[in-house]
Amino acid sequence: MTTDVSPTLSHVSARTEAYLKDKFFGHVIDGSVVESIGGATMPVIDPSTGIEIATAASGDAADVDRAVASARRVFDDGTWRHVAPLEKEHRLHRLAQLIDENRTIFGDLDALDAGLLRTYTAFLEHFGVNATSYFAGWPSKLHGSIPPVPAGMNVQHRRVPRGVVGIIVPWNGPTAVVAMVAAALAAGNSVVLKAAENTPMSAVLMAELAVEAGIPEGAFNVLQGTGQAVGAALVEHPGTDYISFTGSAATGRAIQTAAAKTLTPVALELGGKSPFIVFEDAEIEPTAAAATAAVWSGQGQICTAGSRVLVQRSIHDEFVAAMVEASRAVTVGHVFDPSATMGPLVSQTQLDRVVGYVDLGRSEGVDVALDGGLAGDGGFFHEPVIFTGVRNEMRIAQEEIFGPVMSVIPFDDEADAVRIANDVEYGLAAGVFTNDLRRSQRMIDELTVGTVWVNTYQAGYPTVSYGGVKQSGYGRTLGEEMVHELTHVKSVWIAQ
Repeated sequence: MTTDVSPTLSHVSARTEAYLKDKFFGHVIDGSVVESIGGATMPVIDPSTGIEIATAASGDAADVDRAVASARRVFDDGTWRHVAPLEKEHRLHRLAQLIDENRTIFGDLDALDAGLLRTYTAFLEHFGVNATSYFAGWPSKLHGSIPPVPAGMNVQHRRVPRGVVGIIVPWNGPTAVVAMVAAALAAGNSVVLKAAENTPMSAVLMAELAVEAGIPEGAFNVLQGTGQAVGAALVEHPGTDYISFTGSAATGRAIQTAAAKTLTPVALELGGKSPFIVFEDAEIEPTAAAATAAVWSGQGQICTAGSRVLVQRSIHDEFVAAMVEASRAVTVGHVFDPSATMGPLVSQTQLDRVVGYVDLGRSEGVDVALDGGLAGDGGFFHEPVIFTGVRNEMRIAQEEIFGPVMSVIPFDDEADAVRIANDVEYGLAAGVFTNDLRRSQRMIDELTVGTVWVNTYQAGYPTVSYGGVKQSGYGRTLGEEMVHELTHVKSVWIAQ
């Protein structure tokens, strides 16, 4: 494992440099980038250097009022809702094309404010384009139905948009959240997107391109600011008809409680402590490489990070050695360094959180197979850590760390693996690595999670629904299920 966090010779593209020149990342309301009513701002920090690189607006309830009012006006007057289905599709496909044409800028922005490796952000942009294209095809497919009823009546089930949809997103995939925006617009809703306070930049460009694509001004608004000042006000706003939140379980519970005051329906995609389960018949080296990638990818700041690695006892030592060896090839470095395979954490707050959990793990008496620590000067870098001798009841095995920290837990047999895997409050995802087809099917049946990967990990596609159970939330993003959640059924009775 090597560390190099000095500034590299690589730099943003000329197009990104031009876009950033004198750019203010404000709210986007009625199609225009605007300051907060109170004039408050917040810095945009580059996690690779800890240096302020731009300025963003920092809103409050008054800014939420005007964003929701804009979205409400557009929804109520039908400016977007009544656009013909195929015309909606044409404009959303145009948005996908514009995102594709500007993917270099999006990639640079996501690297700069999220601290994601530039090589990793290319995946986010590709996913954003694909997801927008997928949801762009839905306006003409939102079919209703005609249920059987007694003679003398004609009944229709119409699938209609919910109204003003508030979308509160995390900082670990800024451009990928366009999937949620595209799905809501495809269903005929108006959108108020609350960008993550650590990553305000991509959302502004997204909204600007939406106007260029023909999405009416006000159909897609962006709010900047903290969760306490802006997110909470959006959830409690009486003009909001639906809330989609992605983030921590603690915040999700608070949102559910707040939304209950107005009976606003919510969808919650929350945290995870996903088990990566390795049976003795799995191929050691490729599975070890997959296990390390499942945690080190995105610096471990991914909800589905396979941070609990459950290894059958008979191969435990051999598998840990293989993971340590694979991890020694990790290079921690600046996001624009093409040789880097791990970048910084998103903020000083997140770095402090990871350091705290690493110290906690040591205090709980675990063994340290890979002893990573702080790296570099100025940025928020932490090297990978592999703990062994972990018991499932330990806090490092139960709580979401959201960083490059792995807990390895041995198990004896299939029943033991299921017991340990399910013995956690979360239920987002799990991975099963085995060459026994029947075993894999049994594990799929017994694991209490929203997604199971077999002999692969963190695969995703816009057509496939995604979400969790237990404290990982409810509701689904992506796929047909998301479109249905963003609509409701209106029953219409007509006397013959």
